[in-house]
This record gives sequence, C-alpha cells and structure tokens, in this order.
Amino acid sequence: MVIHMLHLRKKKGLWLVAMACILFQISCQSPSKNHENGSKIAKEASQDTRRVLRVNIGSEPRTLDPAKARDLQSITMVRMLFEGLTRIDQKDKVEMALAKDVVISEDLKTYTFTLRDAKWTNGEAIVAEDFVYAWRRVLDPKTPADNAFQLYPIKNAQAIKSGEISIEQLGVKVLDEYTLQIELEKPTPYFLELTSYPVYFPINAKVDCSVPHWLEKVETFVSNGPFVLKEWKSQDSIQVEKNSSYWDCNTVKLDGISMYMLQEAAELSMFESKEIDWAGSPLSVLPIDALGKLHAEKMLNKKPILGTYFLRINTENALLSSSKMRRALSLSVNRDELVEHALAGSQVAATGFVPEVFGLHEESYFKNDDTHQAKKLFDEGLEEISMTLSKLPEIELLFPNSERNQRIAQMLQERWQRVFGVTVALVALESKAYLERLYKGDFQIAVGSWMADYNDPLSFLEIFKSKTASANHTHWENAEYTKLLENSSVMANSVERMQLLSQCEKILMEDMPIVPLFHYNLLFVKNHQLNDVFISKMGGLDFRWAHVDSSKKEDER
Repeated sequence: MVIHMLHLRKKKGLWLVAMACILFQISCQSPSKNHENGSKIAKEASQDTRRVLRVNIGSEPRTLDPAKARDLQSITMVRMLFEGLTRIDQKDKVEMALAKDVVISEDLKTYTFTLRDAKWTNGEAIVAEDFVYAWRRVLDPKTPADNAFQLYPIKNAQAIKSGEISIEQLGVKVLDEYTLQIELEKPTPYFLELTSYPVYFPINAKVDCSVPHWLEKVETFVSNGPFVLKEWKSQDSIQVEKNSSYWDCNTVKLDGISMYMLQEAAELSMFESKEIDWAGSPLSVLPIDALGKLHAEKMLNKKPILGTYFLRINTENALLSSSKMRRALSLSVNRDELVEHALAGSQVAATGFVPEVFGLHEESYFKNDDTHQAKKLFDEGLEEISMTLSKLPEIELLFPNSERNQRIAQMLQERWQRVFGVTVALVALESKAYLERLYKGDFQIAVGSWMADYNDPLSFLEIFKSKTASANHTHWENAEYTKLLENSSVMANSVERMQLLSQCEKILMEDMPIVPLFHYNLLFVKNHQLNDVFISKMGGLDFRWAHVDSSKKEDER
C-alpha cells in the first residue's frame, strides 16, 4: 500500500478582499512606561497605515530557537517565524507546508517528502539538508534540548541522543536537494502531526555553521515562516512583519504583529483603552480577579486545550520517596475548591493526568478531597521513611512567579498545613531561575504544566517512560509502566491500545510522581474586528490567517 498526499493551495483571491479592512494601529509600550507613553502611542497609531496586530506576550520569550521552544509563548512566536514539513490547518488537521507531497511506504515506516520551492529570509533555497542538519543538531548528546524525545520516532534517534551510536546513523536520507526520506523505528500514526512541531523545523545550515549566536540578533536572524523578525527591544517589545518571501505569503493578510511585554494589570487596561488587540492566553495570563467581570460582559473567550497543570514531585528526595506520602499530598487537595477560589472557576479540576477527552478512564483514579485516606497514607508514609511529624523538615514548593501560581501555591500550603500539620515553604522564582533548578533536580515539589504535542494520550504518558527522559524531572521510573507503553506502540487494535494506555495512567496515579490539579482552558479577550486567529487543540496560537472585519463597528470588543 502506498499513501500519497498532496497539499492543495488555499484560494488566493480571497485575501484581496481583506486589503480593504480597517487599519490596525501600532503602539510601543513597556511595563514601566505605560502612563508616560500614552501620547506617543496615540501619535504612532494615527500615523501608521499598516495592518499591524498588537498583542501582549507578558515577558521576554524564553527562546526563539525551534529546537528549544517548549512553553506556549515560545511555540507561538517560533511558529510566526518558522515552518516545517507540515502545519496544523484551521480545522485542526495536518496539511502540507514546506513539503508539497509525502509518500508513505506500505509498512508505514518510511516517509519520503518532496519539498516545494521555498526560500529563507536571506534569499537562499530551503533544501533537504537543512532539515537533516537541524535534527542532528538537536540529537547531538552535547546539545541540551528538552524536546529531543519528539524526534525519537526516527530510527536510531534515541540511541544517538544517549551517545550509544554516531549521528551519521540517524534514519534520514537526502535523496536530492528537494527530496527527504525518513525511516521510523516503528509505525507512528501521528508522525505527520509531529513534523508540524517546532523541533522538526529546519534551520539554515550554512548560517548556523558560519554565524555564532545568529538567533540572538535581528540582523543575523534567518527564518522561513509567515513573518520575519524586524525589531527586538529586550524586556520591552518585539516586532515582526509579513515575510514577502514566504512560499504562501498571499494567505498572510496582516502586515505585522507588535508584541509588548506588559504586566497583567497594564495589559488589561491597555486592551480596554484599545491600545492592544489581544490579551491573555496563550501569550500571557489575564488577572484572575478580572475574569468574572469579563465573563459577565461577554468579553471573555474560553478555549479548551489538551493540557494539564500539575505538581512534579522529586521522587529521589528522601522525604518524598514514599508513594504513600505522595498520594497523601494528592488526595488531600480539594481541586474543586482550588479551581473555584484560586482560578475563578475558569479551569477544569483533574483527577488524572491525561485530559478526559481521550476517554482513557470512565471513573476517577482517586477520590478528590479525601482527607480521611490522605491522613492514613501520610502516617504510613512517615513510617516508611522513618520519620515523625515533629521532626519532619519543611517541604519546599517551587514555582515560577505569577499571580496564578502564587494563589495555587498558597492554597496548597494552607491545605497541607491544616490536614497534616506540615510546614510548606513557598519559593517563587523568575522563569529562568525556576527552570535551572528544575533541570538540576534541585527541588522537592514544583508546579508544572504539559501541553500535548500531538493528538494522542501517548503525548502525556511517554514523558515518564524512563527516569532519564529529558522532560521527566520527577526521576520516577516503573518497569511495568514502560513495558505497557512499549506494547501499546505495536498494538494495531485501537481499543486494546487505549486499554493499555489506561493501565499506564493508573500506574502513574498510584505511584503519584505527579499530582494533577486541573486541565486547561485558554482565556483571552480580543478585538471584536479580529477574525480567523487559530488556536489548536494543543494550545498553539497561529496568526497566519488572521484578518480584520471592517463591517463590525470599531468600538465593539
């Protein structure tokens, strides 16, 4: 059997209609200068005649490197600037992007992509070697890349990353300049979804070899996506413009996007005064106290996504090495109360790690707010670690500093103090410092979140396949769990496969290296005239098709 997929280009005539749409305004704000720059914003807005969207990204992006983009903010920005073999379209389906065609072998293990005629922003052609170079760069054992595991479906990728074999043995071949062949370890039904993810994006091999730190400067930044980087003011703003050399530039209706690094309170204030056009997830977080008012005024938009907010527990820490102790902490939490009071009822309480939409379980793996069982397990856990409550040191809860994280941490602190009598120290850090401690394993309990990379429960469960997995900061490993995951990957019957994955999640929830708290809804407000901004099931925000509707009143939101 040979599967042949052709990408049909979008109709190009429609975009001309959008040229008559009203003009977006450009403003330049920073958190420390919101008031004094008011007149400057108004002046710039009146002078600019381009269709430029204005959004808040909250803070400096962690990275614009496709190989390292993990959080939704970075992923969104990377997708503005780069593109891969495939892309998720407006119907949440995979479509061809830099590849114009793919042929899949009869055994479903070999993918042969034919590239379309596309250019880098420096004018050079995008060739098959750019993909191979980018993937080898990620898989080099010397390269720190949390996302490397997403390449593991490719033959020998995992063995290369672990240093067992040479990079030359990666299962990819350049058949000619515009033909790329990929051999997989085993059939992977979601592989075309994976190739739409940033870690699969190419980078310009010539530039990366000849220009050190090219990703850090606008002058040397070379990309291939719908937009091109034009200005980057550290801790202030980033400007991108439509990429005229993008292969499908006729579908891009915006002239550019201005992204500001605003604090939460300033963001909403500027949205209400029409100085920005989008506020909130996934680029930033709306103030929790404002959600009720925004909902009542029918301004709040809510989008369920495949994501879970949870606590990571360092299972190698002596105090938390007992699964009974970990389960006690989890069972004591009242998730409904947490969602209602800390999150204004905006999220969905979670009693499992995998979002319920996948249907892995009909009933909860554990009872929410089960203080009776929690106290019993806590006492048994203390005995297991040869500890008494009077001698138990304080437990440290680590989190990136934000209003939402602060509220959640404070509720957990109060809950565990009241139920168990333990002292919990809250440690709020800036994102970079938080990640450094996480990667080093220098924590006891740390908040975390996970968004699906592809539409399958495996995207959640595979994180914990081994204690050495790059994203498994809990250091937890379970032989039965690993075996079930491996068996599921060769299971042809989808019902039986889901049953195996359900068993995996049950093991995870019994050993409890993580404590699920809630499943995500993205919350945002937007300019009423803004249309066709796409948010995928995985939480990816895409402005490629965005445009404004001049038929709607300008003062509507």
